[in-house]
Formats: sequence, C-alpha cells, structure tokens
Amino acid sequence: MRRFAMLVLLVLGCAASASAQGWSVFKSDRFGFAMLVAPGTQWQARDTGQGWGGIHATKGVLEFAGIVRLGYRGTPRELEEFAVAATQIPGPAWKKVDSGRNANGFNWWETFEARNNSRNRVAFAVLGTGRKGSYILVLETSQDDFAAHRDLYNQWYRSLTLY
Repeated sequence: MRRFAMLVLLVLGCAASASAQGWSVFKSDRFGFAMLVAPGTQWQARDTGQGWGGIHATKGVLEFAGIVRLGYRGTPRELEEFAVAATQIPGPAWKKVDSGRNANGFNWWETFEARNNSRNRVAFAVLGTGRKGSYILVLETSQDDFAAHRDLYNQWYRSLTLY
C-alpha cells in the first residue's frame, strides 16, 4: 500500500482569506475532476505510473490531496485503506458522514471526517469512483480552522464533480 501512497497536496490557502476573496472552479481534464479552489493556488500535476497521479500545491494551513488512479475502479475498502495510509490518520479516527451513488459524475462515493488529535488536524475526505477511475480527494486543515469555516468546506464538498 505504501508504494502507492502518494499524498498529493493541493493547499487551498488560508480559509479566512479564501472566504473573503472569491473562489473559482478548477477543472483537471487530465484527471477528470473539478472543484472550487481559492485564488492564487499554484498547481503541479504528477503522473506516478501504474495509473496513479494527482495534483500538488502548497500554501497556508489547508492541504488538499487529489489522488487519482485512472482506469481502475477500487472498492470502498481499498480506497479507505489507501486514504488511511496516505493521511497517516488511524482508521478508528475516520467517521463516515455521507455516501451516495450516481451523482456529480461519481458511480459511488463515501465521505469521511478523520481527526488526528495528536496533530490537531482534521481531514475531510471523499472517496469514490467515476468514469475515468478511482478518486481520493482529501482536504486537511487544523481542527479550529475546520470548525470556524465549516460552511466553506461544505461548499468545496458540494462542488466536487467527476467527468
């Protein structure tokens, strides 16, 4: 599992400043997903082989991991195990908060909040499959920031689309 554990960080910037400025839609034709992002986010795409790839940027307290395996439809259990390994947040700390089928380009999805109390971090993770493959989309920030800007993170979550 570790050899696939490429945690691709897309950091969206400080939530307070991002909410004050207008977020815009980012669309990756290469990996087949779209979502809201803060202005000024710098991107790097990386193909790691065997169908795995993602997008990487770093800025502020927010980290977003966009991990994609093109041409492969993983099971919920496979993607959960991968997400736990990639975030290094133990499985018991993951709480499922939503799931569904056949919406926004997802064949299926499961959404989790995972708290790492020792690091004072929370991950808001969406795992699922779509037309192009398997997706692990993880927004990670401080627990205080997540609580203070929960509406902003929910907007990000509702913006996620696979195509």
